[in-house]
Amino acid sequence: MPRLPHKDEEAAVPASDIVLVAFDGVEPIDVAGPASVFSKAESMRPGSYRLHIASPTGHAVLTNAGLSLAGTCSLQQLPATLDTVIVAGGEEAGVRAAIFEHGMAAWLAGVAPHTRRITSVCTGAFVLAAAGLLDGRQATTHWRVCDLLQSMRPQVSVQHERIYVHDGPVWTSAGVTTGIELALALVEDDLGHEVSMEIARTLALPMLRGAEQPQLSQTLQVQATASHRLRELVAWIATHLQDDLSVEALAQRVQMSPRHFARAFAAETGCTPARFVEQQRVAAAEQLLRQTQWTQERIASRSGFGSVDALQRAFVRRHRRTPQAYRDGGA
Repeated sequence: MPRLPHKDEEAAVPASDIVLVAFDGVEPIDVAGPASVFSKAESMRPGSYRLHIASPTGHAVLTNAGLSLAGTCSLQQLPATLDTVIVAGGEEAGVRAAIFEHGMAAWLAGVAPHTRRITSVCTGAFVLAAAGLLDGRQATTHWRVCDLLQSMRPQVSVQHERIYVHDGPVWTSAGVTTGIELALALVEDDLGHEVSMEIARTLALPMLRGAEQPQLSQTLQVQATASHRLRELVAWIATHLQDDLSVEALAQRVQMSPRHFARAFAAETGCTPARFVEQQRVAAAEQLLRQTQWTQERIASRSGFGSVDALQRAFVRRHRRTPQAYRDGGA
């Protein structure tokens, strides 16, 4: 008599085949970042994913950093049915060769109708565009080449100020490290928020930005023009939002008089200390509004606002709407 399947076996779902497509000249982080996310997801939920690193030829890939990616398979060796294809980005010459010499765009157009998700990291979006997969859709790519993608493919609505864009079965992300955030969003889509957040903590991400966040963080832009002493202070502020961040307290931390500190901060960063602190607190509250169901009281406390009223006033100044309206309608 044949053995009846165990209840757990009946509920088992075949692992999803995730393909990361690389090519000579690829940015290594575009491959390693998402690969790390999916491998950790598989460790947490065994049987969820099978990860493949593929290249047009199946040979070792030389990255733009001089590192070699060995053990890749060719596009033709991949399983017939794929769940998710992620096209990495890289230097312009490598992307062009992948499209025009190795037929990656043609291959992608062929597998897309039978693949649940087609995605890209950074300039990998140009491969999707060449395959016609972005026409009539919103998409993004590295901030340096957003205008180029728009001019080359007017049929695409290029979003300059987005970490990643999800439009139907197509997901695109901005530059380099945003591929990690894209991969975390894909894992959250599959396995839930808790798994995604645990991976983010394991990777020691300082924060998990939402899709609507700008590609260049305000903290990084402020640090670009600040002296070493103020650069360190700016980084400290972002992780101590519940502390006393008054001008007096910040000035004491960098051993400056409040007046001199306020003038130096504004001169070096183009922003007053109070305004920068409020922007950082609002950004933290935005994250919590998107990713939790916490009350506004708890969010106000965690993001450093003294009260819900202070949180609401800051949101109206920045977004011209209340925190609840932001949560209901998205960014």
